[in-house]
Amino acid sequence: MQTNTILSMTNYDQFAKHYDEVMGNRSENATALQKLISKHYPTAKTILELACGTGSVLKHFAKRYDVYGLDLSTEMLSLARKKVPSGKFSQQDMTKFKLQEKFDVILCVFDSINHLLKFSDWQKVFKRAHEHLNEGGILIFDMNTEVKLQRVIDTTPGVRTFGKSAMIMDVTDIGKDVSNWNVKVFEHKNKNQYALYEENIKEKAFPLRQVKEALKQFRKVDLVDTSRKRPSVKSERLVFVCKK
Repeated sequence: MQTNTILSMTNYDQFAKHYDEVMGNRSENATALQKLISKHYPTAKTILELACGTGSVLKHFAKRYDVYGLDLSTEMLSLARKKVPSGKFSQQDMTKFKLQEKFDVILCVFDSINHLLKFSDWQKVFKRAHEHLNEGGILIFDMNTEVKLQRVIDTTPGVRTFGKSAMIMDVTDIGKDVSNWNVKVFEHKNKNQYALYEENIKEKAFPLRQVKEALKQFRKVDLVDTSRKRPSVKSERLVFVCKK
């Protein structure tokens, strides 16, 4: 494979145009989230998504709800606005965000919270979300567990193709319980020429008991493992439904 261009990505802006191809279709995930919303807050009318990316989740809710999204990436938000023209978007840090509105549902999904490497930042997200929820509203977030991160570290690099382009993902342990997800996207240009885009994404997990303790401001917290009947020490991804 010959490359004629190498771009070293330092944030999601350059990665944005490949994000949906790399991450895949989100319709099944949106369906699972809708079931949780229907169960825990069936009369919900408004949804805010933290770290909304390109709007791939919000677009599935736009016909049924008033949707809002925030993200740090300018390019991600640009794509989200095109994908969800009826939505409202804001470029903000999810640990510090401040909006005039309050919401029935706040989402923070696809292990977005794992990108925060300090637990104090997790606590800030929970506090901000609680402040921005209507009474009885719900925060739904998911996280990769320590078990999941260790498994992917121990796994050989994965390769995925989309069209004539390809992605290689290699997850390594860089110390202090932080995993580095090295993503290389080889974008096909013409014939045997490719542009290489590279991104390093860091994730960290914290013990379940520590996360539960930080959610005590919510009056009820339900825990879901979508791969099992109930959460266990083997759970790799956990979904939290936190009611204000």
